[in-house]
Amino acid sequence: HVTVGPIVRGTFTMVGENHGCPAFKKDTQVNDLDVMLYYWDDRDGPNFCGWWFGPKVGGDQVWAYHAMRTPTPPKTGWRVPYDGPQDPTLVISKALPQQAVVVAQPNVWGQQQQQVYQQQLLLQQQQQAYQQQQQHLRLQQQEYHRQQMEANRKRLEEQQRLRMEQMKQQQVLLAHKQEEDRKRREAMMQQQRIEQQASLNIRRVMQQLLLVRAGGLEAVEQELIDVCQKDLPGCGSQAGR
Repeated sequence: HVTVGPIVRGTFTMVGENHGCPAFKKDTQVNDLDVMLYYWDDRDGPNFCGWWFGPKVGGDQVWAYHAMRTPTPPKTGWRVPYDGPQDPTLVISKALPQQAVVVAQPNVWGQQQQQVYQQQLLLQQQQQAYQQQQQHLRLQQQEYHRQQMEANRKRLEEQQRLRMEQMKQQQVLLAHKQEEDRKRREAMMQQQRIEQQASLNIRRVMQQLLLVRAGGLEAVEQELIDVCQKDLPGCGSQAGR
């Protein structure tokens, strides 16, 4: 590991025990911090049991972890950082009975693994970018579809409004025409009544003229002249009769 490797790499000397296993301390400090290699049992739970690298035995800050429960530090299989993947380049060897040497091996397999990891990470980023692009495109399509639906709805509402206005105008025109027709019929009927009455008035006097005797002829003729002058203009179409 690029960051943790320089911290844990070096020679460690046994300085005591912890939880029944030897505890080691790096011969040199890193950034004014001790580097300890120690074992912790399962008194705090199985997730904390195993071998640890950290600046203090049992401290909160740690750099690497191995879950194996062995009396001495495991040689390989360390998780670097403690919650990350296993780092095959971190190897612990034993130089003396009370010493442990930590080596960060720059082997080819580790480099290839790092390259594969970087390629996978790049592929994952590309896939995420593609998915985001597709999601953005779907959102744009949904927004376009929504706008089209909204435009169609407004167009249909406008068409319906225009049809209603046309129907109202037609109803107004029809009502106006019906009212004009009614007034015209009433005027015609009134005119017909006037003409009939005038015609009856004249006929009544003419009948009297036919029945009058010689002595009263002059008076009936004068009445006929008067009624013709009065009612003949109102006879209209019946004046010729």
